[in-house]
Amino acid sequence: MDYDFRNRPAPAYDSHAPAYGRSSTPHASPFYPKIGQPAGAPFGRASSLHQAPSATSPGFGIRVAIKPEYRITPPPQMAPVVADIPWSTFSFDFDFERKILAEAEKDSQNWNRIAETHAPKTGESTTSLGSASSGNPVVNKFVASGLGREAVCLAVANYGDNPTKVREFVHGYNLLREMGFSSKNVAEVLATYDNDTDKALAHFLNSTS
Repeated sequence: MDYDFRNRPAPAYDSHAPAYGRSSTPHASPFYPKIGQPAGAPFGRASSLHQAPSATSPGFGIRVAIKPEYRITPPPQMAPVVADIPWSTFSFDFDFERKILAEAEKDSQNWNRIAETHAPKTGESTTSLGSASSGNPVVNKFVASGLGREAVCLAVANYGDNPTKVREFVHGYNLLREMGFSSKNVAEVLATYDNDTDKALAHFLNSTS
């Protein structure tokens, strides 16, 4: 007997039925939600791994802690601003020093010429020695010729009434005093080297180096 499938009535179509049939297993696995139903709450283990940030947290990012030894201390307190210090009006003149350096570079130095241009004024008295020797006629004679009393008193004490030696001593004495050497040392060194200014200057330079 032949059966005609074309005359078989079609089953009623349910539009709300899921696209796939039910699972053949009587109990669905709790790990997977059922198809067509909203997903439930996440599994307990997963919720423990992804906890929500705390309400007191300032935000996401990297927090860096600096050790105390590497922290920058605040700058020290500065003193209050003082009044402006007035500028000095003193005018420095190094013309004599330039002449000394220029003369030292020459092959043959003439220190007496520089000393003559910077000789003290006539009749100048700067020490008590000159004041005490004001009554000495020999000293007065050389002072009247234009030589300084301080150097003349020392020259006369060493050489007496010897115009050549006195003038040589005075010239060398004035030169070395202008360079800043003390009066006592200049007188002793000039007397030691017989008024040789070059040797006296070399002595001072070697002793200070």
